[in-house]
Amino acid sequence: MMLQIPATFDRDDVPSMAFLKVLPAELRGVFHSLMDALKSARDVVFRVGGRALDDVQVAQMACENVEVLRRVLPELEFTRFILRDEDGALYSPHLVERQIRREERAQARAERQRRLEEFQARQDAGEFALGASIKKMTSRANAAKGGRPRQGEKPEEAYARREREAVEQREMRLLSSIDGRAISETENQNQFSKAVLVSGVSVSKPVSGFSVDLELEKDISPSDSNSTKPAETETDKPALEIPETLISQTVARVLKVGRLPDGQAGFAKSICGRFLRDGVPADVLVEAVKQHAEKMALNGDTAYKMGAFRKPIERFWADHQAGVSTAPAPEPVAREDWEERALEVYAKAQEVWSDAFRLKRDFSAVKRDWPELAQAHDLPTCPVERAAYLDWYRPQAQAA
Repeated sequence: MMLQIPATFDRDDVPSMAFLKVLPAELRGVFHSLMDALKSARDVVFRVGGRALDDVQVAQMACENVEVLRRVLPELEFTRFILRDEDGALYSPHLVERQIRREERAQARAERQRRLEEFQARQDAGEFALGASIKKMTSRANAAKGGRPRQGEKPEEAYARREREAVEQREMRLLSSIDGRAISETENQNQFSKAVLVSGVSVSKPVSGFSVDLELEKDISPSDSNSTKPAETETDKPALEIPETLISQTVARVLKVGRLPDGQAGFAKSICGRFLRDGVPADVLVEAVKQHAEKMALNGDTAYKMGAFRKPIERFWADHQAGVSTAPAPEPVAREDWEERALEVYAKAQEVWSDAFRLKRDFSAVKRDWPELAQAHDLPTCPVERAAYLDWYRPQAQAA
């Protein structure tokens, strides 16, 4: 149940318990009796239901003489060790303040858990790397808000200042001189040091003062401006209609050959669907992912995000259209049996390491527990590195 804070309670004016030592012994004894009674009742105010207890009932609960209670209460109320709420019920400001701190800690824990779940969901969707921490999401959110507050500035004041600066920037007027010479299409419009483009005209040399309102310029019809974006025509190639079953099958094949975690399924569906609708055959797409994953494995790397295959797919499809051979290049020298065994076990070790890291989210803990984990999976206890596994399985004669 939410704590009902009395109207007479002031959190900034709660006396320290250390000052209780300066009170007479009688006041200290009555104060402790009242505190013990409230703690045993698991409450902060002498109230039952909606009714405030009178002094006689409070004395009964605190096991005190009612005359003694009435005599010392004014001094306790004056020193703010015991107060009365708006209905006259006695309460302890220290217990109220303690209950407020408990609720704040509970809210902070709930907020941390919510942010952790949000981060894990966004990480599984591929927005953050596998080894990233929740601090990366917090830093990105703070950057979107404008960074840290200034010195001595409260968060709400910083937010109001950023909103005000954003409005002022949108309403900023560009005071400059304008001539009527239109920019030629053959001029290099990227050289803004020579001329500044404002609504299709060039700002070059002063002719007369002229105020340009950016907000008014924003409302001008697009048909009146010289847009550099080519107009869409009826000859544009329409996107292909791809069945959902084909997309799902392609995603499953891509996740398998690319050794991607299951959390990348949504991201893989988006990328694969776009390539399929652009005319890339499913077999070509899967082959591109397979060849790039094999190249990464030779270097001891593994892709954890589907985004790592986007550029390789584009290059592979461009070579395929241009007639360049996209078949995987044969290895110059056939691997020996021990080398094949080393690379096979190394791939298995990478999967075990990834599963352990995904479970613990702690690189140091996985590295510390790796010898026991490797033995449990019949793997070498050497570091999970390609060179280390090759050295482990290399025959002693060759090693010598």
